[in-house]
Amino acid sequence: MTNEEPLPKKVRLSEADFKVMARDELILRWKQYEAYVQALEGKYTDLNSNDVTGLRESEEKQKQQQQESARRENILEMRLATKEQEMQECTTQIQYLKQVQQPSVAQLRSTMVDPAINLLFLKMKNELSAWKFTEWER
Repeated sequence: MTNEEPLPKKVRLSEADFKVMARDELILRWKQYEAYVQALEGKYTDLNSNDVTGLRESEEKQKQQQQESARRENILEMRLATKEQEMQECTTQIQYLKQVQQPSVAQLRSTMVDPAINLLFLKMKNELSAWKFTEWER
């Protein structure tokens, strides 16, 4: 049924109409009623098919949105993994730099001075200071 065709009018019959009307008139009304019902059923089918089409289109849009969201999620996960890797590399580099700045036990031992030599250096320092002090007095 197309949208331009007018709907047949609804047929209404009362109990009195059934008693008074002739058989031919009742058959005619019954046919009009059938046409009305068929028109309504056709309209219902059209609406139903439009709903199905609309639902399919909506479902397709939802699938596309879901695919796009999944793609974006994958991209963001990869970016996050890259950032985490960069952070791990920075942490490793920081630990290395801290380790390089701290002298090792071997370096500390090589720079340690024997206390006797330290005492000798202090005496030499004091003598030098005394010598400089006496030199200024002359």
